[in-house]
Amino acid sequence: MPKIRQHVNPLKSDLLEIKGVPRIEPPPGGFLEVELGSAEAQFLIERSPVVPEATLVGVEIRSEMVTRAERLCREAGVTNVRNVFANMSVDLGRLFAPRSVRRFHVNFPDPWWKARQQKRRVVGSGLIAELATRLEPGGEIHVMTDIFDIALEAMASLEEEGPGTFVNAHAPWSFHPGPLWNARSRREVQCDREQKRVWRLLYRLA
Repeated sequence: MPKIRQHVNPLKSDLLEIKGVPRIEPPPGGFLEVELGSAEAQFLIERSPVVPEATLVGVEIRSEMVTRAERLCREAGVTNVRNVFANMSVDLGRLFAPRSVRRFHVNFPDPWWKARQQKRRVVGSGLIAELATRLEPGGEIHVMTDIFDIALEAMASLEEEGPGTFVNAHAPWSFHPGPLWNARSRREVQCDREQKRVWRLLYRLA
């Protein structure tokens, strides 16, 4: 099996104009739930039976990983997960209509440790503002990471988005105390195995 890249620069020119990015609408009588940076879709596959009325969308910037995720969904018999090759930094407006998404998950975003690479980090004020326009009233943003600095940056972006925009589901400037979704990503499983702390944020659109 060919090796899939672990890190992809979302600012590369060929990833800023991905062709064929689809428009995804909520299913009749259901809703959209989206994981940004979904990798092999383990989180969505586990989440699928919990919310059978939803269309679960995995947005992934590595086309090879999208192919793998599609295969794993077929093998698991999952029919309400849709894996999409797209760049969350620029393609959210093409993917989702305003006020059409109930919940966004950002699970273990790439930290891009080097100072010259930190502009590639995706969980910042720009992304948060864009997510706010795509969320339905009362919609949610969930962020999960095992890196404290990333968790603090995400919290600051969400808390400072503007008075009345987002409300912390636990308490202002605080982390959520435990798991939320009856589903785990591959990285979360690894953190559990290594007894490594995971920082969780849940914010609701006011």
